[in-house]
Amino acid sequence: MKTRIIVDSTLDMTESFCRRARVIPLTIHFGQEVLTDGVTITRSQFYERLVSVEAMPTTSQPSPYAFEAAIRKIHEQGDIALIITISSKLSGTWQSANIAAAETGGEVYIVDSLNVAFGEKAIVEYALRMKDAGTDIHTIVETLNHEKENLRVIALLDTLEYLQKGGRISKTVAIAGSLLSIKPVVSVVDGEVALLGKARGS
Repeated sequence: MKTRIIVDSTLDMTESFCRRARVIPLTIHFGQEVLTDGVTITRSQFYERLVSVEAMPTTSQPSPYAFEAAIRKIHEQGDIALIITISSKLSGTWQSANIAAAETGGEVYIVDSLNVAFGEKAIVEYALRMKDAGTDIHTIVETLNHEKENLRVIALLDTLEYLQKGGRISKTVAIAGSLLSIKPVVSVVDGEVALLGKARGS
């Protein structure tokens, strides 16, 4: 039996990456317009639209059915399903995956990455390398759950605009911060986005 990896669309994907793992998309809401991440809207289109909107878009997790369909297809091939998701503290995606796993039965393993975007992608790439090396599923899951605790992702936000649009800070604070060239430094700590500090300039 082979290990087949299922991921969600919140990680930073490339075309070659998508050929090696099954991607379950989240849904993006721009007001009343509903779009499917990576299907009806690309990353570049998302960022282009982000610049022009007044209110921040929202997302919703994939349905359990979307995961269930992917799991059943893997089981039909006689293989094992390994699902790696965005942090359970940032999205209900992990919960949807667990509901689907309970419905399908069979060999399904779920890893909560406790991360998002680049951090989640690093964990998935590690899983792919182990799979390609012939590592058994139990060792892969155990290793991922151990090593994800050692992953540190730190980001400097170049603008305060989207924090203000998302209601995290007031417009006054955003303007003052921009004038002083203050840039928040954030990280993912215990599965949640945390402010580490503020930098003056880049």
